[in-house]
Amino acid sequence: MVISLIPLTGFHRANQLVITNIETTIIKAEGILRYDIKIKNTAATPFKSEFDYPGQHDYGLEVVVRPNKKLASKMMLVEGSKFIKMLQMGAGSNGILDSGTEESFHLEYKIKNGTDLKGINKLAIDSTLIILDGVNIVKEFPLEKVKDLN
Repeated sequence: MVISLIPLTGFHRANQLVITNIETTIIKAEGILRYDIKIKNTAATPFKSEFDYPGQHDYGLEVVVRPNKKLASKMMLVEGSKFIKMLQMGAGSNGILDSGTEESFHLEYKIKNGTDLKGINKLAIDSTLIILDGVNIVKEFPLEKVKDLN
């Protein structure tokens, strides 16, 4: 499966990334929405962070989900940000996409207490996966387009 989307910055390697699978799970006992995502690097070179700044802590690559308005209304959000960001409860990856390989990422976000969990999985796909390198957006994937291809 190949998805061609427009990169948002001048990041010259963004088109070498494709989402090959996405699954969502509701962890009822904890009130968590979990995304399990596989991203493939189709190029012959590793995809790693190019972000540099004068500080000591390298930000590296980060994968996040930006919710649509309906999903955002059911999720705990980060307060004090001009961006709509769901409250992240956990995430994992190895931070680099080796050449020609598929890597797994998982993201977990907190659902508001008392929210009816029916329909959350459908709303979860009506969102956007964002790949960041430091503070720069590398690529955005509308998840509903990816789910249609699976």
